[in-house]
Amino acid sequence: MTGHDDLARFTGGSIATRQSRLPLPLQGLHRAVLRRFLETGSAPAEDWVRQAAAGLGLAGSAIGELEAADAIHIAGGVVAVAYPFSGVPTRHLVELDGLPAVHAMCAIDALGLPFMAGRDGRITSTDPRDGAPVVVSVRDGAWSWTPASAVVVAARAAGCGTGCCSFEVMCPNTVFHASRESAQAYLARRGDLDAEIMNQQTAVERGRWNFGSLLGATS
Repeated sequence: MTGHDDLARFTGGSIATRQSRLPLPLQGLHRAVLRRFLETGSAPAEDWVRQAAAGLGLAGSAIGELEAADAIHIAGGVVAVAYPFSGVPTRHLVELDGLPAVHAMCAIDALGLPFMAGRDGRITSTDPRDGAPVVVSVRDGAWSWTPASAVVVAARAAGCGTGCCSFEVMCPNTVFHASRESAQAYLARRGDLDAEIMNQQTAVERGRWNFGSLLGATS
């Protein structure tokens, strides 16, 4: 299985690690944004985030600090990015038991959501090469993939330095494929990605590592 040092090669460090480096009040604001997505299924408005920040005694710079940490990003007056959540529709739809459906930024983010929320659920996505459906479910800790041959490509746009944010260079390129052969054909055609084809167990572990602790600490 891929080790955590190898995971960081593609992620630049997990969002859980980036969150842990924030001052405690900012960690609390970040978790408030994540919970809002989880509970409503919708992107929080920028004004809502500002009010939440004020309620935590944070200054007006709080949103900018979360953006600088690549934790959230505002666009068009709403939270467009709050890993694992996307404020706009993506190919990765996640339906967790008892909660509204949400869109994830990428395949790994989708796999991390059940860990973060502590809920069973289902992920529906499509293979970017030919549109073939991929469905991943988790129930009582057991993961089921359809088709059984499905894999995940974790990829980063080649040539991008450390200044690039995950949503720019990784999220569009980290996707489900219906088979390893499909993933290999897709990557051969692209030629512009620093990529790894991940088996199911490794991809699930990546999701847990990135997102499992995001809501677990005291805010």
